[in-house]
Amino acid sequence: MVQFLNADFSGCELERSIPFDGLRMMSGERGEHIVSDIGQRLLALEGRRRDRRKADHERWLHSLSALLANVALGIFNRVDSGRFVAISLNRNDYSGHWISVTALRSQLEQLVELGLIEGQRGYRDIKNGEVRHSRRTRIRATKLLRSLLVEAGVSRKEVGWSERRDIIILREPDVADLTEPDDVKASRSVLTKVSSELSRAEILLPDDAWERVNERYRSAGDPEADRLVSGEESTTLYRIFKGGWDRGGRLYGGWWINLPKAERLLLTLHGSPIVERDFARLHPTLLYARVGIELNFDIYSVPGIEGPFVRELGKRTFNRLINRSNARRPNLTPTPTDRAQLPPGVSFRAYVSALVERLAPIAQWFGTGEGLRLQREDSDLALGIVDRLLAKGIVALPIHDSFIVAQQNEASLIEAMQSEFRARYGFTPAIR
Repeated sequence: MVQFLNADFSGCELERSIPFDGLRMMSGERGEHIVSDIGQRLLALEGRRRDRRKADHERWLHSLSALLANVALGIFNRVDSGRFVAISLNRNDYSGHWISVTALRSQLEQLVELGLIEGQRGYRDIKNGEVRHSRRTRIRATKLLRSLLVEAGVSRKEVGWSERRDIIILREPDVADLTEPDDVKASRSVLTKVSSELSRAEILLPDDAWERVNERYRSAGDPEADRLVSGEESTTLYRIFKGGWDRGGRLYGGWWINLPKAERLLLTLHGSPIVERDFARLHPTLLYARVGIELNFDIYSVPGIEGPFVRELGKRTFNRLINRSNARRPNLTPTPTDRAQLPPGVSFRAYVSALVERLAPIAQWFGTGEGLRLQREDSDLALGIVDRLLAKGIVALPIHDSFIVAQQNEASLIEAMQSEFRARYGFTPAIR
């Protein structure tokens, strides 16, 4: 690639990016016009002697439309209009898409040459065969591209979805049979119904809350700032499975999901204040249910190890234990935060050993990557809950294992959560 790949941007700027979505497209008359206009500029720069075949040209345009749509999303981001897009140039990441990685690579070079985008090349820092750090290529619009979009009258509404977009996504499959299981197929109708109701719902966040979101984004050292949302447009839910149909499956797509909780509680739904409820210790509860034990104690606290941050340390360590997929290397490496939260005189290894001993009934799942399978369970549970509520005419905003409803529907929400859980596991869960 060319000169933009060595441009000097701060690490904070580059890390706070939005992921490239190959299913985003420029839409409408204005959107199609800007794709055609910029496409002609790129073709002139190519100076090809022979035109592409019709099918190849359509795929080339499709790839350009996706590229421009994602860059435009960065421009229209309500939190940061200078936000970068993190784009992969690995063909494996576009399995099932109509994206041409060859086209993306050449279009990036040409857009840089025309002064329409800027950014930095991605990299992988490998030592002793292990990836220590990596970053995908980052791109964003220059002032020139911004002015072209303004002149063409392009706004956020011209950034749409490809007709090929699916609400069931299987990423990086490691299984031979990609056929959707019947229960996954059945979830399509629930997703479609819920998304239809959400598209008509009035879901608002006060302006002063948006200002605080913006301030948090601009604040240095906020580790979650890069996940902050862009606006109130996205309400279409979809499921993402990871590796196989038994892993992942959680619901994404709702713009409220990545709001800081303090601000999320200020949402209004059809003009009403909201309430949010979630399951307490859901993943530990599901694991203990597998061995026939109803969890009735705080697993994140270890007897004999006291301190103001021990519970927080326990929750984070438990998640690392169930998410790691290397049972041959059971020892966890402490992070600076782990060390800071340990009580004086207690080593991290001793702490982890005590925690694992306390959780002996479910330790068989540590180091097996069980976290993704638990996500499959909690996503099925979430779909059942929103479907129960929808049957009563109640719209719920799902956030993985928590749910938002208008305050007057709080009792119905709790009843739906308890009923769906009892139907699956045979006992009443703790809800907070």
